[in-house]
Amino acid sequence: MDSSKTEFSISGVKVAMGETREIYLKVSESYLSGAIQIPVTVIRGRQAGPTAFVTAAIHGDEINGADIVRRLIFDVDHEQLRGTLIAIPVVNIPGFLTQSRYLPYHRDLNRFFPGKRRGNNAERMAYKIFSEVVSKCDFGIDLHTAAEGRLNLPHIRGDMTNSQVRRLSRAFGATVLVDQKGLRGSLRREATESGVPTILFEAGETGRFSQRVSIAGLQGVLNVLAQSGMWESLAPPKPPFQVIVKDSDWLRAEKGGILDLSVKPGDLLYEGDRIGLVLNPFGRTVTQIRSATTGIVIGVTTAPLTIPGTGIVHVAKLKKTLARVEKSIRKTKARKRRAQTRKKSVKN
Repeated sequence: MDSSKTEFSISGVKVAMGETREIYLKVSESYLSGAIQIPVTVIRGRQAGPTAFVTAAIHGDEINGADIVRRLIFDVDHEQLRGTLIAIPVVNIPGFLTQSRYLPYHRDLNRFFPGKRRGNNAERMAYKIFSEVVSKCDFGIDLHTAAEGRLNLPHIRGDMTNSQVRRLSRAFGATVLVDQKGLRGSLRREATESGVPTILFEAGETGRFSQRVSIAGLQGVLNVLAQSGMWESLAPPKPPFQVIVKDSDWLRAEKGGILDLSVKPGDLLYEGDRIGLVLNPFGRTVTQIRSATTGIVIGVTTAPLTIPGTGIVHVAKLKKTLARVEKSIRKTKARKRRAQTRKKSVKN
């Protein structure tokens, strides 16, 4: 879509070329009969270009994306932008206000896209967002964190069989790209299948901001905008490695007890490696937890207690790309050792 040459509006509010507008999009009503509105910032450049959306907090407790969108809005000036950028820091307002993943009636908004005009509460909200925002775009980025009680490595998820999704994913600059269409009803899957290629950024944990995650997320979004011709960028930083992963799995506890976890997101695991212990209340080891696969850790539990079946560590499986990751990790460790050596010599 050549957005700079066409009339553009959201919820009846027109946005002219070279203009930034803050719009409240009504998506539902509260128990007090008042409107539930989501804040939408539309930034339109003076020059022709694509139309893109960036959304956050579809799950109301996954708030780090709101900080990324806030930074994005203040970084992107319509005088330098080409095309149109639609930025939504909080999609799930009811969940955000109660710090819950869900909408009322315990519905997950990210299972109801593209929605229905006369459906249930989640379907109606999804329909509004899809029709007023997503359907007007050429591509999109959806920002998430791990679910409650978990911590994620910054990584991208999307349907890598779609060439445009793969292009956007590589441009973002994350090290791990997980090839997943997403569940039926998820924004990224439904948008992509409707002709709006969309990727999902996963990083951090619920209920808190991480400056490291926010900076990585902002840089990734700007990288995508630059690669798509919407934003000027001077040689975006390249990741130490980048792999597309087709399979991932959760390593689960077989015993109940107190968890002593010894790995973190980004660690490389080999089959048979010990990743933690399960202890009883007396501090004695009940069992050792060992990795059943080889790969890179993209998520861990932050909960200190386990029962049989508890997901402990999420591993992106590495096969053909293992040697590339090993080589990159060796180089990174060597650089750190050299830096430490130089630091010691300066002190002496």
